[in-house]
Amino acid sequence: MTVMANLLWYHWVIIGVGILLIAGLIFSICLTMYIAREVYFHTLAKRTDDEWGRVCSAPDNEEQMTMWNDGLAWGKENVSYKKELSIVSKDGLKLFGEFFDFGSQKTVIILSGRCECAWYGYYYAFPYHQAGYNVLVIDSRAHGLSEGKYSTVGIKESEDAVLWMQYLKENFHQESFALHCICIGGSTGILAAKTDFGKQYVHKIIIDGGFINFKESYRNHYIAQGHALFPVYYEIWIWFRHYTHVSVNKSNPLKEIKNIEAPVLFIYSKEDKYSLPAKGQILIDACPTEKMVKWFDKGNHSHVRLANQKEYDQAIIEFVK
Repeated sequence: MTVMANLLWYHWVIIGVGILLIAGLIFSICLTMYIAREVYFHTLAKRTDDEWGRVCSAPDNEEQMTMWNDGLAWGKENVSYKKELSIVSKDGLKLFGEFFDFGSQKTVIILSGRCECAWYGYYYAFPYHQAGYNVLVIDSRAHGLSEGKYSTVGIKESEDAVLWMQYLKENFHQESFALHCICIGGSTGILAAKTDFGKQYVHKIIIDGGFINFKESYRNHYIAQGHALFPVYYEIWIWFRHYTHVSVNKSNPLKEIKNIEAPVLFIYSKEDKYSLPAKGQILIDACPTEKMVKWFDKGNHSHVRLANQKEYDQAIIEFVK
């Protein structure tokens, strides 16, 4: 009886330990999934009406404020050419933009990155205005005045970009388009240019700090901020898929660039910590069309023009002309 009692006791101890381990695992998964959801909403979703508005996204960053103020000065100088526009996305969001009509039949669309509004795009309009282009700056979905809550890092934004081009073609008789793409804008531009409409009407693509897959760029941000990758970083993409219903694995620049037909100007800084030069070279090598590559020794991510304005603008003017 004693032996049987001892065996029974050990049996229940093992079961109890197993239950505790399983409960601990479930609790850990629930906790990290909750943390991942909070990180996701903090970085890739608009939590309040005031977030991602028509304001400088980083007012404490001196470089960002310089770019912002220089851009606003350009907008003010050319306000007489500005037309306020709006369209409705395929999923019913009202989107807003500003069209600077300088009398040309070709337009550059400034496709900015996360957190940036239409007014941020003013800063990149200088060389295109000089090269004889009209300029469209847009509030991407969930940014500026545009409706929406979630960034889809270029996927649904590319559908919006095509709608903007179609609108300008039909209402302002625009015959061709250049896409100036910064960071996430690179994904937007490539995915827009590979469509049937894009192949016909996008004649130039300029990509500043483009990534091969947004997860790669996000990962570099995550590491730079001192966070451990496992497991939260990986769980973030479960929430991303859940809320946006799109996949960055299925639709990303490296997979889709093979389907474009327009020439591409690639602009990179060797100091970029988020769109790493080695990864940028992979995207460059995968591009099947005519391409021009401009490497700069200096410049933070999305701030390359600020560090190299004359050379940056000259490369664009040479490329688009």
